[in-house]
Amino acid sequence: MTASSSNDDRPDLTVAYTTFNSIRTIERSVRSVLPVCRRVVVVDSGSTDGTVEICRELGCEVVHKPWHGYVESGSIGLQMQAAIDLANDTGWVMLLDSDECLTETLAESIRIAVLANDPTVDAYLLNRRHWYKGGWISADFPDWKLRLFRRGRAWIRPRLVHEVPETDGPTRRLDGLLRHESWTDLQDALTRSMRYARVAGWMPGRRTSLPKVVFNGPWAFIRTWILQGGFRDGWRGFEISCVFGVSTLMKHLFIREAMRSRAGVPGESPCETHESEGSSRPPAEGASPPRVDEAVDSAS
Repeated sequence: MTASSSNDDRPDLTVAYTTFNSIRTIERSVRSVLPVCRRVVVVDSGSTDGTVEICRELGCEVVHKPWHGYVESGSIGLQMQAAIDLANDTGWVMLLDSDECLTETLAESIRIAVLANDPTVDAYLLNRRHWYKGGWISADFPDWKLRLFRRGRAWIRPRLVHEVPETDGPTRRLDGLLRHESWTDLQDALTRSMRYARVAGWMPGRRTSLPKVVFNGPWAFIRTWILQGGFRDGWRGFEISCVFGVSTLMKHLFIREAMRSRAGVPGESPCETHESEGSSRPPAEGASPPRVDEAVDSAS
């Protein structure tokens, strides 16, 4: 099945993606949505790994939109809004990251919801759960994300991180899980979390203190490992709990660095570094960053 197959009997839904070198996960994600949508649109930032080719083979409509880097506040959000804007001929839109895919239960819930077209609902929340090293993990779960909405009833607010659709209309939750395959292994999880901890740390207006630097990292580990049940996932849960703890610690160290820089002590913003190196590409696979720092912030 491809997005260009006969689809008159499919729900009145367009699925929108933002991608950059997303070959690892994009095919599985697109195949999971094809049975429940009429169109799949992709805003790509210049992939060189075959992402564009596999998307087109699956029948997706691909549009190139250059990446402008973190120095342009909300640049990732601009990519996401561009993808939403392409979904202009169906009543419903679903915005997914390239490393998210639908389970069978969730796909059926989406199909039923879109076909029902309940006039009292403008958007639906999907329950995302991390998949790591071959299985579900308990960290940051449940994690309800607004992903499915009526065309014109949700938008992206430009930010450096946490770019998600927002709506001021009524919402409802759907059954089933949204599988999130953000990390391939421990090294990948640490690398991504450090990158986005630095970006989050340099966001304007953030402040920290010595107690936060000392205690928030251990608290993030305890929260993930014990309170969220990471211990039930064995070593996989222990690894991700450590990643969340280290990420939180580093975020507060980066906040301290930013505070000292604004006070006149020499320092450097990650945005300035990204641009000075002359890169115009997204910093990681997929134009939407992994949301490790969302869990980190909740422990801050």
